[in-house]
Amino acid sequence: MLGIEGVLLAFVRFSAFTFSFPLFTQKSVPWQLKIGFSGLLALIINPPSAPTSSDNLIPWAGLIMQEMLIGFLLAFLVSLVFGIIYFTGQLIDVPIGFGMVSIFDPQTGTQLPIFSKFLDLLAMLVFLSIDAHLWIYDALLKSYEMIPIGSFFTQEITYEVVIFLGRAIFSVGLQIALPVMGTILLTDVALGIVTRVVPQINVFVIGFPLKISVGLFMIILLIPVYINIIAKLFGYGGLLFQHFTGMISSVQ
Repeated sequence: MLGIEGVLLAFVRFSAFTFSFPLFTQKSVPWQLKIGFSGLLALIINPPSAPTSSDNLIPWAGLIMQEMLIGFLLAFLVSLVFGIIYFTGQLIDVPIGFGMVSIFDPQTGTQLPIFSKFLDLLAMLVFLSIDAHLWIYDALLKSYEMIPIGSFFTQEITYEVVIFLGRAIFSVGLQIALPVMGTILLTDVALGIVTRVVPQINVFVIGFPLKISVGLFMIILLIPVYINIIAKLFGYGGLLFQHFTGMISSVQ
């Protein structure tokens, strides 16, 4: 039997997640599709509603806010892992010489560093190719077994997961960008030696194109490594999977 209250509350959770999920935040995805997809998921799961009197709207407002927070928080965890890729692109842009260059992203309506956008597109392709979106939505559907209506995450676990992923943005991003940064550093050292040996050479004229060429060459060589790292971040059993499912399992 279809419980209207339960379906509506599930629709709130799924809508909050879908509208904040990086895969659906692109402007090319119409809001009608997001709403229809969330409604379909709510009808599929059809969770039982929390025992609340329909005459009092205050408890229902609290449940709606609670379901919305659950959806937003789960989508925020996915965004944090995508933030690792974005931060890596910024670390690569600066030493190469693209730190002052940005491109307009029509999908988000913002200015983005060049390699941040490149790695973001690469991460999205890997994300879809390894079916990470399928296990995420499967875990989201199963979240009603762990987090029924009226329940919420354990506060301590929530803080630990968010803080850990916040640290991972810097640590993992630095590890990914380190080969390119190290190569550019060695290039700068070599240019400094050449300048001391041959002072007539204008290092500013040859330095920028040389560092760009070396940086692009290293990035091309490291693309298979980037794909492997991204697959481990988003894959089944990876960093996102462990913390996403860990959040769902922690209920107070």
